[in-house]
Amino acid sequence: MNISNEIVKQQFVQREYGLAHPTYDSELDFYQLVSSGNVKALSGMLLAGEEDAEVLAARGILSEDKVRNRRYHEIVLVAMISRFCIEEGMEEMESYNLSDFYINKLDKAQTTQQVIEIHNQIIMDYAKRMRRVKKKTVISPHCVKAMDYVYDHLHERIDVREVAEFVGVERSYLSKLFHKEVGQTISDYIMEKKLQTARNMLLYSDFSCTEISQYLAFASGSYFAKCFKTKYGATPNSYRRINYRKHWKEAKS
Repeated sequence: MNISNEIVKQQFVQREYGLAHPTYDSELDFYQLVSSGNVKALSGMLLAGEEDAEVLAARGILSEDKVRNRRYHEIVLVAMISRFCIEEGMEEMESYNLSDFYINKLDKAQTTQQVIEIHNQIIMDYAKRMRRVKKKTVISPHCVKAMDYVYDHLHERIDVREVAEFVGVERSYLSKLFHKEVGQTISDYIMEKKLQTARNMLLYSDFSCTEISQYLAFASGSYFAKCFKTKYGATPNSYRRINYRKHWKEAKS
């Protein structure tokens, strides 16, 4: 296959049928609407059905199969949105986890309508999260760096001193700054993120409670259970039994 000839042929077809790609500026405007948390404008766009067949065709053809073509475009979309949102203040791990979640949903979609529904979910979910981010007090680079360190080391025992060393400031200074800007101590933040991760593992994986406790470096299984119950009102086992993949079952019914 001569790749250059194939590209020239594709360009000819696009010109013949007026299938021009969206301009860089128009795409940038869209991503900025999402990353700025402009829920109202985006809701209007989705309700107006601005992304009709003609607009989608103008994006280019990535596959001759209609569902697969739409799916590929949505995967590109969520990858771009996730990065724009990180640039505008969303925590990296949250954005990437959200991206992975929706890419997996897209992979399972069997019809164009299912892909469209996921498309709308992606846009509104990211936009609403970014609206909450924008409402928060601006967080300094020191605190953002500390948060990133916590996310990268959730599977380890994290000492506040280590976090301060990574950030490059004194422990006492970082502790005061973090509490002022984030509204909780670094230790409380670490525990909150470990428990949120444990909750997701209970809901969406088959890891045992013991394995989750060990993976997240809790001192013991009993300590993990105690901390989890304090936050979520149930032991890990009970929480899983009640909620395990509950939303999947509801979606199928």
